[in-house]
Amino acid sequence: MINPKDIPKEPIQLMDNRHEKSCLLIRKGDLMTKKTVVVSGINLFQGGTLRVYYNFCDEIIQSGLHKQYHFILFVHKKELFEKYNDYFEILELPKSRKSWFIRMYYEYIYFKKYSKDKDIYLWISIHDSSPRVHAKHQISYFHNPTFSYKAGYRDFKYNKKVFIFSFVYKYVYKWNVKANDFVIVQQDWIARSMSKLLDFDLNKIIVMRADHKIEKKKDKVEKLSPYTFFFPSVSRHFKNFEIICEATKILNEKIDPSCFQVILTIDGTEDKYAKDIVSTYGNIQNIDFCGLLPLDEVYKYYQKSSCLIFPSKLETWGLPISEAKEFDLPMIVANLEYAHETVGVYDKVCFFDPDNANELASLMKKALDKEPIFKKANYVNTSQNCCHTWKEIIEKID
Repeated sequence: MINPKDIPKEPIQLMDNRHEKSCLLIRKGDLMTKKTVVVSGINLFQGGTLRVYYNFCDEIIQSGLHKQYHFILFVHKKELFEKYNDYFEILELPKSRKSWFIRMYYEYIYFKKYSKDKDIYLWISIHDSSPRVHAKHQISYFHNPTFSYKAGYRDFKYNKKVFIFSFVYKYVYKWNVKANDFVIVQQDWIARSMSKLLDFDLNKIIVMRADHKIEKKKDKVEKLSPYTFFFPSVSRHFKNFEIICEATKILNEKIDPSCFQVILTIDGTEDKYAKDIVSTYGNIQNIDFCGLLPLDEVYKYYQKSSCLIFPSKLETWGLPISEAKEFDLPMIVANLEYAHETVGVYDKVCFFDPDNANELASLMKKALDKEPIFKKANYVNTSQNCCHTWKEIIEKID
């Protein structure tokens, strides 16, 4: 149940004394001529989804759209967005992640009340929902393909929310989705699946693939010795760390364990899943449970490692795949639709069944023996409704 004390009457506005005067001038002047665009992303606070919000903000600034429209951003934590303080009006809803019910209150009750007496030209929901709002136009960005995920016992054991949501997300997504002018997803297969499961017009689903180009340092970094397999990820049970551990265990029984090492970015302190993984496999000496790494360290490991393994069973994109491509790193990835799309065109990849530890162990052995397992992938995008920038999407509305 929702505790009334958990619901603030007004959002917290990100405005300090330095900006108060300029914000007041905007209210009295420019807002009379600018169209208002509201962006809600109150569930985004870390990882790839937060980066999508950042990328949105950066692109709006770089394209100059912040000068053409008045942007109001709803966020979970204002300190995560302080660098955008000079460009947008930022409103904080700090209790939005306290529970799923609180978030639903904001999405379907609070935002409707907030928008009722405001002249909002466009409302962009940037986190897996179609809130009930009063706006001339509405767009929703869907990160999460959970509506197509078949949950099992492990989901119930480690994350009951994912287990439950895999059954109800279809109906949550379907609720009010047709209020949108367009829905945005990152991959073709999500667009096809969403259209079928939600009975939503495929022509109104825009595929916008994330731009994951990164600036690489030119300094040469020597490869680690021995041969190093690397999997950078936060701890989520669907990330499938255990398949790498099982494959390593199998391979250690066949060859000298000192011939290779595996680096995994969990250390057992993150959650029950990570604790179980480290407890079960922590005695395997050539697995380094190094814990979460800063992004610059992850980039260094792409340079120093010999091969990326990416076994995740549920992804919108699979960011490390794109990042590893930037460093020309060979990769062994899950044979799933998201992975094929993320890999795209690349000549150093092979795919494996993410439930088959023996197959993964065999591929790891062949990689160590320098057998030609890495082939060229050539995924061809099939969507007829693609956009590459937020500017393109907003111009579709105009």
